[in-house]
Amino acid sequence: MGPSKFDRQIWPAVVAHRGASSTHPENTLPAFLAAAEAGADFIELDVRMTADGVPVVLHDIDLSRTTDGAGAVSRTSLSDLRRLDASRGVGERTPVPTFAEALEALSGRAGLDVEIKNLPEEQSFDSPREEAVEATLALAVTQGFPGPLVITSFNWLSIERAKQIDPTVPTGFITSALIDPWAALVYARNMGHDLVLPQAPALYEAGLAFVEAAHGDGIRVGAWTVDDPDAVERLFDMGVDAVATNDPAMAVPIRNRFRP
Repeated sequence: MGPSKFDRQIWPAVVAHRGASSTHPENTLPAFLAAAEAGADFIELDVRMTADGVPVVLHDIDLSRTTDGAGAVSRTSLSDLRRLDASRGVGERTPVPTFAEALEALSGRAGLDVEIKNLPEEQSFDSPREEAVEATLALAVTQGFPGPLVITSFNWLSIERAKQIDPTVPTGFITSALIDPWAALVYARNMGHDLVLPQAPALYEAGLAFVEAAHGDGIRVGAWTVDDPDAVERLFDMGVDAVATNDPAMAVPIRNRFRP
């Protein structure tokens, strides 16, 4: 993939969690475009593989919460997925986008935070792990996505695979509030990852010392998912580099106050 624009990104940054998902159906093109229009720096989206090996943008293992369908994404073909509506009754009928469609829609409009959804407890864990990473990076290259783009995951195997494929691609390790951010930082430093993304409560507890330690290691710090303006301001005041929110229109003006 070559050198990334990630290092040239102006910080701090707003990450639109599944797009502008507070006002639009999550992980859909309308949500992504609304977030870009609001000024989000990165659009966070979730990639899963269909039964026929196509990367699509969906958060859950199952289709039932975010579409009018049911069943596992990994057991659904792209043609069957295309028949589903992801609007959840908000506005016009909206299809589940492929990752290729998201790349095309957002090219030149915003960066991408691509979360590879693949955890050990998922039924689809074994086969899609490397396939999803490889297909995601290949599409970004073939479609000439200008960046910035970062590959993130709760699954450390996925981000390590991304680094194996292309050592220059930025990668980030996401952790829940149950995981010690300091342990995540040690892992990220040892494995050459570029970003650690603790859940916000864990980051509050770790405090400013954690952010300073990460920056001392050349690692950026992100927090998720924060929809309260006071909390967004608190995180940026701590020196956190990127805050994920469902409401980018709220967070962007706060971000602007912390930029040079």
